Amino acid sequence: MLIKLLAVLAVTLFTAVVFAPAAWVGDLVQARTPARLVHAQGTVWHGSALLALSDGQQARLVPGRLSWQVAWDQLPAGRIGVSLQHPALQPGARIATDGRSLELAPGELRMPASVLAALGAPFNTMRPGGTLHAKWDALRLEQDAFAGLIQVDWEDAQSALSPVAPLGAYRLTALGRGAAAETKLTTLKGPLLVQGEGRLENGRARFRGTATAEPEMAASLRGLIGVLGQRVGDRAVLNWEL
Repeated sequence: MLIKLLAVLAVTLFTAVVFAPAAWVGDLVQARTPARLVHAQGTVWHGSALLALSDGQQARLVPGRLSWQVAWDQLPAGRIGVSLQHPALQPGARIATDGRSLELAPGELRMPASVLAALGAPFNTMRPGGTLHAKWDALRLEQDAFAGLIQVDWEDAQSALSPVAPLGAYRLTALGRGAAAETKLTTLKGPLLVQGEGRLENGRARFRGTATAEPEMAASLRGLIGVLGQRVGDRAVLNWEL
């Protein structure tokens, strides 16, 4: 009788593990990141969902469906691999974890800049448009920390607050060294000139910089510059925390 009971429990546990619903992945992601998995289908090991970004109050969907597949070839080394596919990822993403950290293989991502509005101020006020193009080398992510280089270009930048379009193109780089990361924002081109530096530490981002306009566009961009930060003369002082 005891053997039969243990056999039933073993089968039940195996079934629960193998067929664990994909929604469990969504709960895990939501607890640790601003990302949300919506309408998840499949299992923890092979599933798909719509991807969204949220500030805790509102969420914006990233066009396309995210799918994942867990691989077990690294299990002898104490790691589990995950392959991700999404129209925004070029060509996809590969993640490995040992339960304490994540290692992300080099890759690229393109998505509408409008999703930034879900992260709160100042993006929800700016209502940005254009395209975000992110590239990264091999990254190692731990709790509130990462090591590696990330570059994000905001191409064909636009804002609902300005009649000027495009505003320009901008580049944000983040160099992580573990517990802290240094960030830098530069203007690649355009009438709106933004620059500054910041720091990522303990899960918080702090950025200090300035925003101004080319002289011939100053009048057209005055309203937008005033929204970005505290106005000092013909420029705004940026003081952002996320």
